[in-house]
Formats: sequence, structure tokens, C-alpha cells
Amino acid sequence: MDEDNRRFKMIKIVLTGPESSGKSTLAQQLATYYGAPCLSEYSRDFLEQLERPYVEEDLIDIAGGQLAQEQAMAINKPALFFCDTSLLVMRVWGLYKYGRSDDQIKEMLVQSRPDLFLLCYPDLPWEPDPLREHASIEDRAALFQLYHQEVQAFQFPYVIISGQGAGRLEMAIKAVESKWELK
Repeated sequence: MDEDNRRFKMIKIVLTGPESSGKSTLAQQLATYYGAPCLSEYSRDFLEQLERPYVEEDLIDIAGGQLAQEQAMAINKPALFFCDTSLLVMRVWGLYKYGRSDDQIKEMLVQSRPDLFLLCYPDLPWEPDPLREHASIEDRAALFQLYHQEVQAFQFPYVIISGQGAGRLEMAIKAVESKWELK
């Protein structure tokens, strides 16, 4: 993307992948590295305030909340911003847990198309969290395959990010900079 186009277009980069694959940490590291804002995961706030177990219909509300956060960020017109998650998570979660995904989520996902997905491979140790549901290696591998299948099906631009520590961050920075000259 040339400099003239970059001045008029925000670059939205989304981190996605299975639970405990380093998305939040990497999103914050990238935001710090580039001096850019980072949107947190809306579903976390939603689920922490929910006074009952979530149900399939909640995925639509979560997707709507995530989209609203992204739209609010766009009002500030940052040149670059990172999202710790996206509506793709709600689609994958619906497919994995309920065997289907609501068409509204698909429409919102297409509407909120990012410039780049960084698809995090689950090669990091599992970290327990009350909101996480799938600790097994098999579940995490199956979820990763589903994320991979979906980014390909939607023809979203993506790069798989793997490794640990500084190497993981370096891989993500190279992926971002291979698309745009940012630093």
C-alpha cells in the first residue's frame, strides 16, 4: 500500500486462533511496538457480566458488541489498530460448539473485514482461565483447523503465527510489515 492510500485508510489487524494461543499478549505487544491502539476482546466483558451460562443466541449479541467496538475505534481514524479478537471467533465458536453459525454473524464478519488476520497457532502452553473451555491438545488442534478453514473460505488475508517469546513477536512484525511499510 503506498503512502497516499495509507493516509486515507485505516489498517485493521486482527489476532485470532484457539484459546490460549497468545492472542492477547501478542496484540498488546504489537500495539506497543507500533504505538497503535488495541481493542480488547468484547466477549470477555460480556461473559463476565452474564449471570448464567451463555447460550447460542448470546453469540449474536457478542458479535454485535465486538462490531460496535470496532466501529467506535474507527471514529478516531487511527492509521493502524489491532484487535485482540474478531467476529470470526463467534463464527468458529458457533460451528464448533453448536454445529452451525448464525447468518447475522456471517454478515457482520464480512462487514468488519480486517486488512490482515494473524492466525495464532496453539503451540503455547495452556493457561487456565475461567472463560476457557477447550484445554485438550485435540480440541485446540481442531479449533485451529477450523479457524484456518474459515479464513481461507472467506478469502481473508492471513499469516499463521507460531513459536514462542521474541520469535513469535518477530514473526508477527514481519507479517505486518510484509503488507505495509510501517516502521
